[in-house]
Amino acid sequence: MEGYSEKQLGILLVAERLFADKGFHGTSVRDIAQEADVNIAMISYYFGSKDKLLEAVFRYRMTATKAFIQDLVDNDTMGPLEKIYSLIDRYVNKMLNEQNFQCIMNREQMNREQSPVKDLIWELKREMMGLMEPIVTRAQEEGTFYKDVDVVLLMSSLFGTIHQVVPAKSYIRSSPEFADMPDDEFVEYLKVRVSAHLKKMFKAILTHEF
Repeated sequence: MEGYSEKQLGILLVAERLFADKGFHGTSVRDIAQEADVNIAMISYYFGSKDKLLEAVFRYRMTATKAFIQDLVDNDTMGPLEKIYSLIDRYVNKMLNEQNFQCIMNREQMNREQSPVKDLIWELKREMMGLMEPIVTRAQEEGTFYKDVDVVLLMSSLFGTIHQVVPAKSYIRSSPEFADMPDDEFVEYLKVRVSAHLKKMFKAILTHEF
């Protein structure tokens, strides 16, 4: 991603994996330095602290998504339902490809202890909701989408469905029909299946068409 050197990005990705595996409090800067094959001073120089490193992981993962949504909002060549479908594909791909990050997100949101990124999570969610809302409200004003749509719950349905699919992957994978399917092929199959389900559901909610 633009703005990070190869070395910085390597540290970020190692930190993301360790935070997912061991939790924020269970991961030390020394652990990250050893795994990333750098010295502790380099991590301090680039990121300042473990708290700031976790914040950097979140900003790294969310910046591209915010830009993507803004581009959708500004796009005058796509219809509103097409934009919604594009958003669904984006999130399905993102959440199934970035499972370490999703693990951190889930853990930090459920963690009762004070976390350096709890406020950041909700700040980013509010920003994304603020970008998403105009796509729906403009289509409502034009009469394309029904007016009795709860955008907050609509987005919760999107995130919630994908969040449930990630831990259910092994259950779906256990079906005999997937026994000989390579893992990467199965993930691609799952993306298509989840995306098709969400698009059908969103179309029904937004347009009352099935």
